[in-house]
Amino acid sequence: MFGEKYIMRSFLLTGVCAASMLLALTPVAQAADIDVGPASHGIGWYVSVFGGWSIADTDIEFSTTTAGSDVIDAEAELEDGFMAGAAIGAYFNDWIRAEIELSGHWHDVDGEIVTTPLVPGTTTTADLDGDADATFVLANLWLDVPVGNVIRPYIGGGVGLGRLDVDFDTPAGTNGIDDSDWAFAYQLGGGIAFGLTPNIGIDVGYRYKVINDAELEASAGGSTVDVDTDYKSHNVLVGLRVGF
Repeated sequence: MFGEKYIMRSFLLTGVCAASMLLALTPVAQAADIDVGPASHGIGWYVSVFGGWSIADTDIEFSTTTAGSDVIDAEAELEDGFMAGAAIGAYFNDWIRAEIELSGHWHDVDGEIVTTPLVPGTTTTADLDGDADATFVLANLWLDVPVGNVIRPYIGGGVGLGRLDVDFDTPAGTNGIDDSDWAFAYQLGGGIAFGLTPNIGIDVGYRYKVINDAELEASAGGSTVDVDTDYKSHNVLVGLRVGF
């Protein structure tokens, strides 16, 4: 009797161990049928807003000779100002994202205009005051470096169109520029994004932005003068990115 119980107990124990091993090996067997490859995350969308300091590197100059035989030379400089903008973009993978940007830059203008008679006379100087605005519509491509879930350095740039709008003149309002033009534009830059949450990040960056060869019309001595100028600025910005 004792022998039968012992044999029965051994049989049950063996069955339990076999069932346990079978249950333990079942997930492994199932996993062996799964293709273990990189998961496709698809396109991830994001929006960002940003603003900061815009350091202009732009001079506007023109010169002409009037019918009264006066030489008029004007030189104006864009002062440091500020910039702001927004973008909507998409992540194609952990390394590459693209976006469409709309941004504006605002500067005061300071300069002077000198009138020199070709015949004996008195040279006069007048101040030039006003403002200049630059608007950018750019398609950007950025290369992210995913060093972690919190910090993402990046570099890149973009191309598109830029509008330079200049409005400055003398106190008498007789000489100056009040004109605007669209031209080819681009930017280069980089920065570091810091994740606050899985979907929200702060972006600290730098942009070098250019509007190339804008054509403006100046008024000087009762006549008009064509002026070709480039807008250039160095920009330090802070932004908020949703969809980080």
